[in-house]
Amino acid sequence: MSIKKLSFLLLVILLPLTNYAWGEKGHTLVAEVAFKKLDKKTRIKILTYLDFKSLKDAANWMDDIKKDKTLDSLKPWHYVNFEKEQPVSLHCCDNIIYRLDKTIAELKNYQNYSKEEVKTKLLYLFHLIGDLHQPLHVGYGSDKGGNDFQVQFNGKGTNLHSLFDSKIIEYKNLKLKNVLKQNRYSRSEIKEIQSGDVVSWSMESRSYLDAIYNVSDRNLDSVYIDKNYELIKSQIQIAGLRLAGILETCFK
Repeated sequence: MSIKKLSFLLLVILLPLTNYAWGEKGHTLVAEVAFKKLDKKTRIKILTYLDFKSLKDAANWMDDIKKDKTLDSLKPWHYVNFEKEQPVSLHCCDNIIYRLDKTIAELKNYQNYSKEEVKTKLLYLFHLIGDLHQPLHVGYGSDKGGNDFQVQFNGKGTNLHSLFDSKIIEYKNLKLKNVLKQNRYSRSEIKEIQSGDVVSWSMESRSYLDAIYNVSDRNLDSVYIDKNYELIKSQIQIAGLRLAGILETCFK
């Protein structure tokens, strides 16, 4: 192992995890919550497969590659849309539920794949588990998961999807310590959170849509923002705990 890689590894294990500016910051926080819960040996194993990428880079890789037109086929993996009366279901092929479920199943048998294949599957996992817990990534097709639902926030126009992806997070300057303090779960409660499957987690995430769309005025007030800031912190924490559970199941 090179000195550079060893130095980075020691920083990850021994020092507090770094905070960065769902968008980039939300995905990074999900990964940081997960790594707080992993034991050192599992951290080392995951980092080795990731070629010692930073948690920020690993968690945001799927967004970073959107500029590469040769990888446009991955864009539908980030979300799934069901209309309001439709039940959530697992169906093939290019949607977040199917792809995340398939990735988890493959990582449970990671020994069957090359190191580079495992790395790519981990990069899928790190990002998609975060996207799944942003409720508008399991949204309504009629408004493209809130992308066509226009609102006013902090004196500027935006859409509901962008608001939950990044704007509330940036406005509140969300940090790892805020997420970790959101809920003090017991060990048994964490096990309960980590149970279930991708479909049940999708249904849970989607259950928040009624509250998210409960806006009497498209000019959003502080009550709405504060309430949904709590939801965002909770969802990032839960996504991180579930990511940790998957990594432990596959690699510990």
